[in-house]
Amino acid sequence: MNNEYKNWRVVVVCELNASAAKIWHIVGGFYNIDQWHPDIPICEVPEEQGEERDIRRKLTFPNQSPTWEELVFMDNENMCYKYKWHKGEWGETTQKYHAQIKVIETELNKCCLVQWSSSFYSFEDGLTPFYKNGFENLVKMFGGKLINN
Repeated sequence: MNNEYKNWRVVVVCELNASAAKIWHIVGGFYNIDQWHPDIPICEVPEEQGEERDIRRKLTFPNQSPTWEELVFMDNENMCYKYKWHKGEWGETTQKYHAQIKVIETELNKCCLVQWSSSFYSFEDGLTPFYKNGFENLVKMFGGKLINN
């Protein structure tokens, strides 16, 4: 492992055998990530959510302390949302984390692409395997393939 921090840019894409609308219904919900990503057993609305204007989610990973992420931008019409790390131990080592999930219709009502991208500052790329694991599960659910292995 390299102890030197650097800027990372990660982009992972999968093709799914389902309509973009169907996939967006699952991956487009900011609080739905635990329904399709096997590494996230719990995604919940933080207790302080009602007191703040910002939209945040609390993610619980096995054997790790929770991480909070904040929704930055949501565009249901173009099937895209952006979010960033808000607080939690993970973001202290993976800094300046900003990510985006986008669904793109490629064949009307039959096929779509899902792109998950991020930029962050860290000593390693811990995101590519995490993104691929989520997309491999979507491929199991809907058929399709990872585009960039």
